[in-house]
Amino acid sequence: MYKEIIERFIQAQNEAEAAYAAAASFEREQLRDHAAHTYAVSIRSQDRTASELEGFCISLAGGIVNRARREFAPPGGRLVLDDSAEHKRAGLDLHQDLRKGKTPDLDALWCSLQATYGAGGGARLAYQQAAQHLVRSFGLARRKEVERTASAVILRKTTHSEASGGSRRVGYHSQQPTAECLAALATFAGKAGENELARRLNSIGVHTFEYSYRQKLSLPGLDLVFFKDLWEFKFSHELAEQLMLFIGEYGASFMAERD
Repeated sequence: MYKEIIERFIQAQNEAEAAYAAAASFEREQLRDHAAHTYAVSIRSQDRTASELEGFCISLAGGIVNRARREFAPPGGRLVLDDSAEHKRAGLDLHQDLRKGKTPDLDALWCSLQATYGAGGGARLAYQQAAQHLVRSFGLARRKEVERTASAVILRKTTHSEASGGSRRVGYHSQQPTAECLAALATFAGKAGENELARRLNSIGVHTFEYSYRQKLSLPGLDLVFFKDLWEFKFSHELAEQLMLFIGEYGASFMAERD
Protein backbone atom coordinates (compact mmCIF):
# COMPACT_ATOMS: atom_id res chain seq x y z
CA MET A 1 0.00 0.00 0.00
CA TYR A 2 2.65 2.54 1.02
CA LYS A 3 4.86 1.61 -1.93
CA GLU A 4 2.00 2.40 -4.29
CA ILE A 5 1.43 5.75 -2.57
CA ILE A 6 5.07 6.68 -3.22
CA GLU A 7 4.92 5.45 -6.81
CA ARG A 8 1.81 7.54 -7.46
CA PHE A 9 3.53 10.58 -5.97
CA ILE A 10 6.52 10.03 -8.26
CA GLN A 11 4.13 9.68 -11.20
CA ALA A 12 2.48 12.98 -10.20
CA GLN A 13 5.91 14.62 -10.03
CA ASN A 14 6.80 13.36 -13.51
CA GLU A 15 3.49 14.56 -14.93
CA ALA A 16 3.87 17.95 -13.27
CA GLU A 17 7.44 18.24 -14.54
CA ALA A 18 6.28 17.44 -18.08
CA ALA A 19 3.44 19.96 -17.82
CA TYR A 20 5.78 22.72 -16.57
CA ALA A 21 8.28 21.91 -19.30
CA ALA A 22 5.54 22.18 -21.92
CA ALA A 23 4.37 25.49 -20.50
CA ALA A 24 7.94 26.80 -20.39
CA SER A 25 8.53 25.70 -23.97
CA PHE A 26 5.35 27.42 -25.16
CA GLU A 27 6.26 30.66 -23.39
CA ARG A 28 9.71 30.67 -24.94
CA GLU A 29 8.32 30.00 -28.40
CA GLN A 30 5.85 32.87 -28.08
CA LEU A 31 8.39 35.30 -26.62
CA ARG A 32 11.48 34.48 -28.65
CA ASP A 33 12.72 38.05 -28.59
CA HIS A 34 12.65 38.33 -24.78
CA ALA A 35 15.70 37.95 -22.59
CA ALA A 36 15.99 34.56 -20.89
CA HIS A 37 15.81 36.02 -17.38
CA THR A 38 12.38 37.55 -18.10
CA TYR A 39 10.57 34.27 -18.69
CA ALA A 40 7.87 33.60 -16.06
CA VAL A 41 7.72 29.81 -16.26
CA SER A 42 10.66 28.09 -14.61
CA ILE A 43 11.73 24.52 -15.25
CA ARG A 44 12.15 22.40 -12.14
CA SER A 45 15.64 21.28 -11.30
CA GLN A 46 16.35 17.62 -10.51
CA ASP A 47 17.59 18.65 -7.08
CA ARG A 48 14.28 20.32 -6.28
CA THR A 49 12.30 17.29 -7.43
CA ALA A 50 14.52 14.94 -5.41
CA SER A 51 14.21 17.13 -2.32
CA GLU A 52 10.43 17.19 -2.66
CA LEU A 53 10.32 13.38 -2.92
CA GLU A 54 12.55 12.99 0.12
CA GLY A 55 10.36 15.33 2.18
CA PHE A 56 7.26 13.42 1.08
CA CYS A 57 8.75 10.05 2.08
CA ILE A 58 9.87 11.40 5.46
CA SER A 59 6.38 12.76 6.08
CA LEU A 60 4.76 9.47 5.01
CA ALA A 61 7.10 7.45 7.24
CA GLY A 62 6.27 9.76 10.14
CA GLY A 63 2.58 9.17 9.52
CA ILE A 64 3.15 5.40 9.69
CA VAL A 65 4.80 5.62 13.11
CA ASN A 66 2.02 7.97 14.28
CA ARG A 67 -0.49 5.38 13.10
CA ALA A 68 1.25 2.80 15.28
CA ARG A 69 1.16 5.16 18.26
CA ARG A 70 -2.60 5.50 17.85
CA GLU A 71 -3.55 1.95 16.94
CA PHE A 72 -1.32 0.04 19.35
CA ALA A 73 -1.70 2.27 22.41
CA PRO A 74 -4.11 1.01 25.08
CA PRO A 75 -7.51 2.75 25.35
CA GLY A 76 -7.04 6.20 26.87
CA GLY A 77 -3.28 5.61 27.07
CA ARG A 78 -0.18 6.96 25.41
CA LEU A 79 2.46 4.95 23.53
CA VAL A 80 5.79 6.70 22.96
CA LEU A 81 7.78 5.55 19.93
CA ASP A 82 11.00 6.95 18.49
CA ASP A 83 10.88 7.33 14.71
CA SER A 84 14.60 6.74 14.16
CA ALA A 85 14.63 3.62 16.33
CA GLU A 86 11.65 2.18 14.46
CA HIS A 87 13.29 2.90 11.10
CA LYS A 88 16.42 1.08 12.29
CA ARG A 89 14.41 -1.88 13.57
CA ALA A 90 12.73 -2.21 10.16
CA GLY A 91 16.04 -1.86 8.29
CA LEU A 92 14.85 1.36 6.67
CA ASP A 93 17.27 4.04 5.46
CA LEU A 94 15.22 6.59 3.55
CA HIS A 95 18.10 8.78 2.47
CA GLN A 96 20.27 5.93 1.22
CA ASP A 97 17.39 4.29 -0.66
CA LEU A 98 16.50 7.53 -2.43
CA ARG A 99 20.13 8.24 -3.31
CA LYS A 100 20.26 4.80 -4.95
CA GLY A 101 17.03 5.46 -6.84
CA LYS A 102 15.13 2.85 -4.82
CA THR A 103 11.60 3.23 -3.49
CA PRO A 104 11.83 3.17 0.34
CA ASP A 105 10.08 0.07 1.68
CA LEU A 106 7.59 1.73 3.99
CA ASP A 107 5.38 -1.35 3.89
CA ALA A 108 8.21 -3.15 5.70
CA LEU A 109 8.20 -0.37 8.31
CA TRP A 110 4.49 -0.91 8.97
CA CYS A 111 4.94 -4.70 9.11
CA SER A 112 7.75 -4.25 11.64
CA LEU A 113 5.55 -2.01 13.80
CA GLN A 114 2.69 -4.51 13.61
CA ALA A 115 4.96 -7.40 14.58
CA THR A 116 6.50 -5.48 17.48
CA TYR A 117 3.49 -3.69 18.95
CA GLY A 118 0.49 -5.67 17.74
CA ALA A 119 -1.19 -8.38 19.81
CA GLY A 120 -0.83 -6.32 23.00
CA GLY A 121 2.86 -5.45 22.60
CA GLY A 122 2.12 -1.75 22.32
CA ALA A 123 -0.11 -1.81 25.40
CA ARG A 124 2.58 -3.57 27.46
CA LEU A 125 5.19 -1.02 26.41
CA ALA A 126 2.79 1.87 27.12
CA TYR A 127 2.17 0.52 30.64
CA GLN A 128 5.92 0.15 31.24
CA GLN A 129 6.54 3.70 30.01
CA ALA A 130 3.72 5.01 32.22
CA ALA A 131 5.03 3.19 35.28
CA GLN A 132 8.52 4.57 34.70
CA HIS A 133 7.19 8.11 34.36
CA LEU A 134 5.23 7.74 37.60
CA VAL A 135 8.22 6.39 39.52
CA ARG A 136 10.28 9.32 38.26
CA SER A 137 7.55 11.93 38.75
CA PHE A 138 6.77 10.99 42.35
CA GLY A 139 10.30 10.00 43.37
CA LEU A 140 9.14 6.52 44.30
CA ALA A 141 11.62 3.92 45.54
CA ARG A 142 11.24 0.58 47.28
CA ARG A 143 12.28 1.85 50.69
CA LYS A 144 10.46 5.18 50.60
CA GLU A 145 7.43 5.53 52.82
CA VAL A 146 4.26 6.74 51.12
CA GLU A 147 2.20 9.22 53.14
CA ARG A 148 -1.19 7.83 54.12
CA THR A 149 -4.07 9.55 55.89
CA ALA A 150 -7.45 8.26 56.94
CA SER A 151 -8.94 9.35 53.61
CA ALA A 152 -6.11 9.35 51.08
CA VAL A 153 -2.68 8.26 49.93
CA ILE A 154 -0.62 11.32 49.06
CA LEU A 155 2.07 11.61 46.39
CA ARG A 156 3.81 14.85 45.49
CA LYS A 157 5.42 16.06 42.30
CA THR A 158 7.72 19.05 41.96
CA THR A 159 6.00 21.43 39.56
CA HIS A 160 7.29 24.98 39.44
CA SER A 161 4.77 27.66 38.56
CA GLU A 162 4.76 31.28 37.50
CA ALA A 163 2.30 34.14 37.93
CA SER A 164 -0.32 34.56 35.21
CA GLY A 165 -2.52 37.54 35.97
CA GLY A 166 -4.26 36.71 39.22
CA SER A 167 -3.61 32.98 38.79
CA ARG A 168 -0.64 30.68 38.36
CA ARG A 169 0.53 28.63 35.40
CA VAL A 170 2.97 25.72 35.12
CA GLY A 171 6.47 27.09 34.53
CA TYR A 172 8.13 26.48 31.18
CA HIS A 173 10.66 23.90 32.41
CA SER A 174 7.98 21.98 34.32
CA GLN A 175 5.48 21.77 31.47
CA GLN A 176 6.81 18.69 29.69
CA PRO A 177 7.47 16.60 32.84
CA THR A 178 4.03 17.50 34.18
CA ALA A 179 2.32 16.63 30.90
CA GLU A 180 4.14 13.29 30.89
CA CYS A 181 3.06 12.61 34.47
CA LEU A 182 -0.60 13.30 33.69
CA ALA A 183 -0.43 11.18 30.52
CA ALA A 184 1.12 8.34 32.53
CA LEU A 185 -1.63 8.59 35.14
CA ALA A 186 -4.24 8.54 32.37
CA THR A 187 -2.65 5.41 30.93
CA PHE A 188 -2.77 3.78 34.36
CA ALA A 189 -6.38 4.89 34.85
CA GLY A 190 -7.38 3.32 31.56
CA LYS A 191 -5.73 0.05 32.58
CA ALA A 192 -7.57 0.18 35.91
CA GLY A 193 -10.90 0.69 34.17
CA GLU A 194 -11.19 4.26 35.47
CA ASN A 195 -12.17 5.67 32.10
CA GLU A 196 -13.64 8.94 33.34
CA LEU A 197 -10.50 9.67 35.32
CA ALA A 198 -8.40 8.93 32.23
CA ARG A 199 -10.56 11.26 30.16
CA ARG A 200 -10.34 14.08 32.70
CA LEU A 201 -6.56 13.74 33.04
CA ASN A 202 -6.11 13.77 29.27
CA SER A 203 -8.23 16.93 29.05
CA ILE A 204 -5.84 18.99 31.19
CA GLY A 205 -3.82 21.15 28.81
CA VAL A 206 -0.71 21.82 30.87
CA HIS A 207 0.53 24.64 28.64
CA THR A 208 -2.61 26.74 29.17
CA PHE A 209 -3.92 25.37 32.48
CA GLU A 210 -4.30 28.06 35.16
CA TYR A 211 -4.98 27.59 38.86
CA SER A 212 -4.89 29.37 42.19
CA TYR A 213 -2.57 28.68 45.11
CA ARG A 214 -3.97 25.77 47.18
CA GLN A 215 -6.81 25.26 44.69
CA LYS A 216 -8.19 21.71 44.64
CA LEU A 217 -9.28 19.91 41.49
CA SER A 218 -11.50 16.92 42.26
CA LEU A 219 -11.35 13.99 39.86
CA PRO A 220 -12.82 10.48 40.23
CA GLY A 221 -10.76 8.88 43.00
CA LEU A 222 -8.14 11.62 42.93
CA ASP A 223 -7.80 15.19 44.19
CA LEU A 224 -5.09 17.51 42.88
CA VAL A 225 -3.99 20.36 45.13
CA PHE A 226 -1.77 23.05 43.59
CA PHE A 227 1.05 24.85 45.37
CA LYS A 228 3.70 27.24 44.12
CA ASP A 229 6.37 24.62 43.44
CA LEU A 230 4.58 21.29 43.72
CA TRP A 231 1.37 19.47 42.94
CA GLU A 232 -0.15 17.19 45.54
CA PHE A 233 -1.95 14.07 44.33
CA LYS A 234 -4.41 12.65 46.86
CA PHE A 235 -5.52 9.18 45.78
CA SER A 236 -8.39 7.30 47.32
CA HIS A 237 -7.13 4.18 49.12
CA GLU A 238 -8.72 1.94 46.51
CA LEU A 239 -7.16 3.79 43.59
CA ALA A 240 -3.79 4.01 45.35
CA GLU A 241 -3.77 0.24 45.84
CA GLN A 242 -4.40 -0.27 42.13
CA LEU A 243 -1.65 2.24 41.33
CA MET A 244 0.90 0.41 43.50
CA LEU A 245 -0.01 -2.90 41.89
CA PHE A 246 0.37 -1.30 38.47
CA ILE A 247 3.80 0.08 39.32
CA GLY A 248 4.82 -3.22 40.89
CA GLU A 249 3.92 -5.10 37.71
CA TYR A 250 5.18 -2.69 35.06
CA GLY A 251 7.78 -0.57 36.83
CA ALA A 252 9.55 -3.02 39.14
CA SER A 253 12.73 -3.20 37.06
CA PHE A 254 12.93 0.56 36.82
CA MET A 255 12.50 0.95 40.57
CA ALA A 256 15.25 -1.63 41.12
CA GLU A 257 17.63 0.47 39.02
CA ARG A 258 16.96 3.42 41.34
CA ASP A 259 17.83 1.51 44.52
